[in-house]
Amino acid sequence: MYFLGIDLGGTTIKGGIVDKTGNILTQGQVPTRAEAGAEAVLAQIENLTKELKARVGISDGQLRGAGIGIPGSVDVEKGLVRLAPNLHWRNFPLRGKLEKLLGIPVVLDNDAHVAALGEMWQGAGRDYQDILMITIGTGIGSAVILNGQVHRGIFGYGAEMGHVKVEPHGPLCECGGRGCLETLASATAIVRQARQELERGRPSLLRGKETLEARDVLVAAGQGDELAREVLNRAAGYLGIALANAVLLIGPTVVILGGGVAQAGEVILGPLKERFEEALGPWQIKPLPLLLAQLGNKAGFVGAAYLALSFLRGEGK
Repeated sequence: MYFLGIDLGGTTIKGGIVDKTGNILTQGQVPTRAEAGAEAVLAQIENLTKELKARVGISDGQLRGAGIGIPGSVDVEKGLVRLAPNLHWRNFPLRGKLEKLLGIPVVLDNDAHVAALGEMWQGAGRDYQDILMITIGTGIGSAVILNGQVHRGIFGYGAEMGHVKVEPHGPLCECGGRGCLETLASATAIVRQARQELERGRPSLLRGKETLEARDVLVAAGQGDELAREVLNRAAGYLGIALANAVLLIGPTVVILGGGVAQAGEVILGPLKERFEEALGPWQIKPLPLLLAQLGNKAGFVGAAYLALSFLRGEGK
């Protein structure tokens, strides 16, 4: 019994075939081709599926279902992509179209949700059923799993920690709000703040770089650069406050940190843990693990395969 997992991104489609125990038989990726329209994207998914099946010699009957993580808002019950800006989709009936192409049941969910499911099944969250996961990259994504099930909430997208307000008069966010966590602690925010400090004329190892990226700030901080450390400590402070507030509200048994910024290690984790514990204060009556995600780029398609497995068992309906 095998399952197809697809992580549908704005530029790349990652996929894998996974067995019912979580073992990855094969994996691969193709360009999304979003600019060519929805039919081109569907063709890429179909081609990737055929390629993966051919590699491991799986027949049509052995592949029991497919799960897909979508970078946007999803109506899980109807199989619709309500809004996926990077794909230019609105109210797109993806499930129906893919079921015709692939000939197997298909289930969709938000990409942050499937990544969290992947970590729960085969990654850092294997020993937990109540999980808060946050990914810190270009933006900030998040997911909540309670009793082993994705919490989607009334709007269907569950947790949106990137748009929790942590600074009332902070920077304007693309969502229209001010002081969203994403504007203050994402990789994009870290780069913007570092540039602002450099424009003030401060000395730094970052000075002179034609293209400044978040990884440059992380490396410089690790080398003791004062400007880079200040920027990261500020971002970690906002993250710590937001995570503490979410923990006090939800009460998870573990917090999992994913994304490129979180993977930088102690240079960001140290100040983040310190601010997190400070914000929790006396309410932290027992240790709450803050763990790094383990699956990396595999989390999306592994979680999507788990989504298909759960649906087949009747757990995802």
